[in-house]
Amino acid sequence: MSAAMRILVVVQRYGTEVVGGSESHARIVAERLARTHDVEVATTTAVDHWTWGGHYATGTTKLNGVRVHRFAVVGGRDERYKEIERTVLFEEHTLEDEYRWLRAQGPHTPELLEFLHRQGAGFEAVLFYTYIYEPTALGLPLVPERAALVSTAHDELPLRLAPYRALFQLPRAFGALTPEELALIRREFKNDHIPAEILGIGLDPPPAPDGQAFLSRRDLRHPIVLYVGQVTEAKAVDELLAMWSGYTNSLGEGTLVLAGNVLMDIPRRDDVVVLGRVSEAEKWAALAAADALVLPSHLESLGIVLLEAWQVGTPVLVPAWNAVTAGQVARAGGGLAYATREAFPDALGTLLADGKRRGEAGRAWVERECAWDAFDARVQSLVQMAAFIA
Repeated sequence: MSAAMRILVVVQRYGTEVVGGSESHARIVAERLARTHDVEVATTTAVDHWTWGGHYATGTTKLNGVRVHRFAVVGGRDERYKEIERTVLFEEHTLEDEYRWLRAQGPHTPELLEFLHRQGAGFEAVLFYTYIYEPTALGLPLVPERAALVSTAHDELPLRLAPYRALFQLPRAFGALTPEELALIRREFKNDHIPAEILGIGLDPPPAPDGQAFLSRRDLRHPIVLYVGQVTEAKAVDELLAMWSGYTNSLGEGTLVLAGNVLMDIPRRDDVVVLGRVSEAEKWAALAAADALVLPSHLESLGIVLLEAWQVGTPVLVPAWNAVTAGQVARAGGGLAYATREAFPDALGTLLADGKRRGEAGRAWVERECAWDAFDARVQSLVQMAAFIA
């Protein structure tokens, strides 16, 4: 195998304006590989993952040294989508209904699939991101002999649909973000014979955040408990607000700070501060100022904000029923998991009492596991597993 290979990354959205965990991971991998390989990306013109509306122009451009091929989306979610989804997830339906759902959720990009059909064999390795979307579900079967699937799979209902049962038997290798994701893939699809690499993520050292300046700009009562992410019921922020009430009612004062796009109604409370979307500098300052970070979401493929909290020595609290984030916390020793919602107040109180030690344990773990040389080695291992050499 030659040192340098021609590698293609296939992902549903790609660009600096794209906000999404799997898409950000794909861009990191593409740019890291491009330092030593000839890397290209096949993607769509979309930024928004709901409408899939055209944002970028079709055609080929370069971004940070990576050649990016963008293809038009000719179909995606519309007013019928929720009805189709409800049918395939909760009602009696046909195989045809499941493939209709795959197309209806978007992005439907026939030209991207045609590109893979015509040119896929020209790459030694093709890395596909996110199992659930059409570019991966229908694209990977076109080049299975040189494919790696970075599925970012959750334990969710769509994972059991027919379009994916064959998909998880086809690639030469899997890239999982966490051990829990790989265990889920193995359990659901009985594919232990396919090699895998647990990729994790690489992180730059954090900036020098000014937590004290963050505190001085606001009149916040300690302890400060921070949430960073979309402020929505889909991320269990409604549960967090209810659990916060249980904590303050039983154990005293504090401030819950919510940072991120607000997509739900938040009741007015003196002990809840809603920042909305914040800059990177403000996010890091908030992480440094916080006494603890809480990530209550039930489904995560990789809790990057947990890693960022640990980078500045802030301990974290997660639900025990989220296998991915609870696993991260257990491996790092950087926080606690609450077993039930009713257990949240006591778990938070325990964490705050022992936060400095746990935060420093998390920091040491991230410095070791998320170093760029360690991440690059894991990515290179995945590429070598997938590569087809004639």
